[in-house]
Amino acid sequence: MIDKSLIFQELGDAAVVWCGGDSDSGELAQVAQMVAERGVDILSVVPDAVRVLWPWLEKENVKIMGRFYFPDIKITEEQISDVTVRINAMFKNGGSGAQVFLPYGALSNLVEQTHVIRDDLFFNKYLSIGVDICEIDAENYNELFEELKKINASSLVLFMTRDDGNKSDFVGRLYGLLNTWDADFNGALHFYFGADFMRIEQAKRLVESIRPELAKKVKFFVNV
Repeated sequence: MIDKSLIFQELGDAAVVWCGGDSDSGELAQVAQMVAERGVDILSVVPDAVRVLWPWLEKENVKIMGRFYFPDIKITEEQISDVTVRINAMFKNGGSGAQVFLPYGALSNLVEQTHVIRDDLFFNKYLSIGVDICEIDAENYNELFEELKKINASSLVLFMTRDDGNKSDFVGRLYGLLNTWDADFNGALHFYFGADFMRIEQAKRLVESIRPELAKKVKFFVNV
């Protein structure tokens, strides 16, 4: 595993920060200092960390994104209500947007239940949808973009819950997704591979060769 500081140097502005969920106040202060010093423009944190980080970063040009999760394919109205309340509270504490992670099979369910309130809840805020690329097959590509457009997602975050090496067919999956990229989807493309530079480099090269027009909208979350 390559040193994280080298990843930031290699990626430049494409490197953004993923802050662990178990960070205490002292560690969050160090993250805030690092973000400010490096000029990082996106910071992903658990919702409770937003109110701690905001006083340190309110004068910096950084989007603080709170992470929210739907673990199951079936999303209930109660879950939607709970997450909506938590997202709204996070915004009041200084959050710039929300990253919503969910199984790919739950995406249409989420969109169906929330697209009507999306613009009111996220007025002047950002909405990122995070899905495991290993759950997206070729027949899902068109549906994926239709759902992202319907909910007006600001970005798509691709990650891997489990990396099985060549068996994961990461390169093939990303190659297929980029080849069918919907030009009508105006959102950005983000990745989260922790500090796995091999996957970062593979994704970076594929985007640059297949969809160079997306290169400036690509970000890689590096965990700190």
